[in-house]
Amino acid sequence: MSPCVTFAAGLSNSDQSASTSAVSNAGSVANPENASTIFFNPAGMSRLSGTNLSLGAILFEIDAVGGDSETSATRANGDPVVGDGGGDHVDTFAVPNAYLTHEVNDWLDVGLGVYVPYGLGFDYGEAFAGRFIGDEIELVSYGVSPSFSVNSGEGFSLGGSINVLYADAEQRSPVDFSGIESRFSLPPGTFNDGHATLVGDDVALEFTVGALWQATPETSLGFSARTGTEFNLKGTGTITNFPTLSASGLSQTTVTEQIEVPITIPQSLSVGVAHQWNDALKLLAGATWAKWSDASALTVVSREPSPVAFPAEQPPEDQVQNWKDTWQWRVGAIWQATSTWSFKAGYLFDESPVTLETRSPLTPFDDYHQLSLGAQIRDLAGDWTVDMSVARVFYEGDISIDYAATDPAQGQTSFKSEYDVVPWTVGLQLSKEF
Repeated sequence: MSPCVTFAAGLSNSDQSASTSAVSNAGSVANPENASTIFFNPAGMSRLSGTNLSLGAILFEIDAVGGDSETSATRANGDPVVGDGGGDHVDTFAVPNAYLTHEVNDWLDVGLGVYVPYGLGFDYGEAFAGRFIGDEIELVSYGVSPSFSVNSGEGFSLGGSINVLYADAEQRSPVDFSGIESRFSLPPGTFNDGHATLVGDDVALEFTVGALWQATPETSLGFSARTGTEFNLKGTGTITNFPTLSASGLSQTTVTEQIEVPITIPQSLSVGVAHQWNDALKLLAGATWAKWSDASALTVVSREPSPVAFPAEQPPEDQVQNWKDTWQWRVGAIWQATSTWSFKAGYLFDESPVTLETRSPLTPFDDYHQLSLGAQIRDLAGDWTVDMSVARVFYEGDISIDYAATDPAQGQTSFKSEYDVVPWTVGLQLSKEF
């Protein structure tokens, strides 16, 4: 069985500012509150005066536990795998962000954003029943976005960003050779299990364009589009105990090859509206469409002239588990309680590109609802604005996984389980106009 690397909407991080996370990012492309508008809609820089700095971080606490009694798995030869549900396999982690904008003149603004757009990390443990499908993975992507915005002076502005993205990934998992034993009619247990370590990184470019229109004194409309891109993670793949045939007979040895994994980041479109209902209440709404059908679970490919441990090319289309396009829907509100204090709330529904048929331990994602709350304090020491947010994700029951291999090389590999997942986020943002 060849290890796989996967991407999914569960890796996309839209929490890039506590000020917008407090309303579940509702209307974020139409309501630029600070310099973090660079990420959501660079056209929003035209609404900011002078020089603006915004610094923050989002803390993710995800309790994800696989039920031992609901978990079962089989090897490539159909034999059961002894193991558990993986326990609580996601560590707490924090994601930083920083944004800076500057008003050059009446019609031009420029800015720079630094953030983490994609990331994933989990460790199921050595006793995990699905360890031959995926055991431990660490993936992180960093983005740097030089941006600009031009405005007409009559309530309409356009903006754009060049997003320089760097991705670094490492995956470790046991490797099952029982399929090779079956293929060559060897007794079960002829080969010891191996262990794979995959390491790769790449740099890619993505572009963002946005528009913002003050339709009425009370209502703003925003639009933002990302082109998407493709990482081609290049690095090394090492498999221990790999079966080899030589003049002296069958043996197992360590094989290291140069590898690559093409990973598609989909294009996306976002729309939003912000409406000042009265002096104290602002209403927000928005939606995002992402073309995740361009992505899929992809097999590692060898870059060696004569591959030994990894395939020379991607599997045929009928053996690839494709995903689906998705929508996110958001609503939110901001209540200006006093001149310095405001309170926020939001709701989000997010579709997963991964269905029950394509879900695996590497992509344990499902549709979810999110509720968020927050507060903003203005004019603190040195005229800083502080934003705080907290959000809780709700799934409609446990996340079910019923994975069966579509690649013949994986034989009868399968995995079933029920995951109880409870995610929380907490955010803090400091912003100031100079």
